[in-house]
Amino acid sequence: MTKWNLPEGRMPLSSAWLKERAQDYSQVTRVEVIDASGRAYTKLNIKSVELQLQDDARTLKLFISE
Repeated sequence: MTKWNLPEGRMPLSSAWLKERAQDYSQVTRVEVIDASGRAYTKLNIKSVELQLQDDARTLKLFISE
């Protein structure tokens, strides 16, 4: 898991912040969301994935295409 260090008390506030630190996701073919119970969501055979921070960085959205 990637951990980005921010100064104490600061949070990322824009999708530009995430995009600057984003990795290359071009090889990703599966997306999973994991919660306390385990896999809550799995999507296979995806063609692309895009991450966006919205709502003043309170919402992380993943846009996937098949």
